[in-house]
Amino acid sequence: MLNDVLLQKLKLYFKSNLDNPSIDFKWTNEDNIKLFAYLNKNFADQDILDNKNKLTIEQAFREYFEPVGTFLFKISQDQIRLKVFSYKTEPKDSINLDAIINIMEANEHLIQENYNFKKDLICIQKELTLELNHFIASINNEEINKKELLKFAIREAFELNDSDIIVIKNNQIFIKLFDDKKIDKVADDKKDTIANRFNGIDEDRLNSFYKEFFIKEENKNFFYFVAEEFVNIYFVDKQINNMTFEKYAFSLIQSITKDHLVNSFDNSDEFFKGFSGYVFRIHFKEVFGYIANFILAEISASNQYMMEFLKYYSLNIIVQNGKKYKVPEIEAENGLKWNVASMISIVKIYIKTEISLEIMKDVVNELEEDIRKLYIGGHSPVEYNNGLNKEILKISQTISHDMKKLNIYLDTIDSLKDKDEKTILAKDVREIRENVHILQEDKEKLTSNILKPSIITQYSNLKKEIDSIKRQETRDKKILIQNREGYMSIKNSLVKALTSKKVLVGIIK
Repeated sequence: MLNDVLLQKLKLYFKSNLDNPSIDFKWTNEDNIKLFAYLNKNFADQDILDNKNKLTIEQAFREYFEPVGTFLFKISQDQIRLKVFSYKTEPKDSINLDAIINIMEANEHLIQENYNFKKDLICIQKELTLELNHFIASINNEEINKKELLKFAIREAFELNDSDIIVIKNNQIFIKLFDDKKIDKVADDKKDTIANRFNGIDEDRLNSFYKEFFIKEENKNFFYFVAEEFVNIYFVDKQINNMTFEKYAFSLIQSITKDHLVNSFDNSDEFFKGFSGYVFRIHFKEVFGYIANFILAEISASNQYMMEFLKYYSLNIIVQNGKKYKVPEIEAENGLKWNVASMISIVKIYIKTEISLEIMKDVVNELEEDIRKLYIGGHSPVEYNNGLNKEILKISQTISHDMKKLNIYLDTIDSLKDKDEKTILAKDVREIRENVHILQEDKEKLTSNILKPSIITQYSNLKKEIDSIKRQETRDKKILIQNREGYMSIKNSLVKALTSKKVLVGIIK
């Protein structure tokens, strides 16, 4: 889980803090200091430089520079070194292009046209996709963008148009066919009108793509990351004012959405420019819900810029260029009007508690992972020892019973006159002794398997710690519930304000 979060956070950090990827990119000592400060701040409770996290950091850099070239990368305790090199071969000039196309032609039976009974959808099945990916990954005879090489080979093999889209999902490759003749070219004088709402693309086609590829489980956090990027770039970094937000927020969010779509699916700017508007409209409230959450998190951390930004919504009337405007208010459905002063205490308690619960959840998960390592055969150390002790007690009782029986037999042998009876009884004595010997060995073996007291103590301490945290979780959940109604009223009111615009109410003569 940490690795996924780390990867997404780094991608966002790079977009917000680094120059656009290029061959001339220089990684400076200042970049080192800033990145490690960011990592230490956001992942303070993690060993950010363990092997898995190092690989994730390298992956983030690789994905960032993938469009322009390869790179050499080294990371140490407090320093990253990297150098970017351009790809030496374009996909169209690849010496491996024909081999990739031949693999597809040799496996036509693994290519399904009219997939799901749709004439515009082709599916390259998992078996063939894995073979293609394996071949692409093994290429070492040229420096090339392997991801783009695969897509170019597919376009060549299927003679695709530029408007057709390649989607790689769940170890399958899908080809969505689009007739670019059906795209209505929007005149320049209508670029900012409703005619250009979806870049001239028919809504039915957008809806088809949405249902086939976007509403899957892997896109559940898509708009969370869009909103996070918007807040980090335009609020935290650039600190835009309310006028800029009101004028450009929607188009900026749509642009970020388009970039995320291109990164997730295919490099088809024209289509995704239209599709970004379509999905933004569908998930409009979800996006601004996330943005509101991020804003409230900033004011809970006493971000002065963010507080000033929100004070705008308490101004009621403003004057600009001789015109009077009514400003949107942070007003709840019941008529309650929120301002920074009335919001701050509820927001701080709610978010502090929410963060506390998230931290406790992670800590409990780690402790439960530690405690699971102490389990043996599905049993806790205490249960395991109790089971052994029961077996040992049972054997001890059997040994005690057999020893009593043995003593009786020995006393009886001495008093017997009949040789045959003595022989029979002597045999019984030998069998009892052998059985007692076996039981004693079993007892010793079981006794040697009893866990050391230190392990029981370790288990007990972990369990006490987990129980203590869970009791605190219960208390925090009550606090969260107590403040949820107020927080949701603030959040929903803020969403309404953020998505509204000032209204002209008069002109000053």
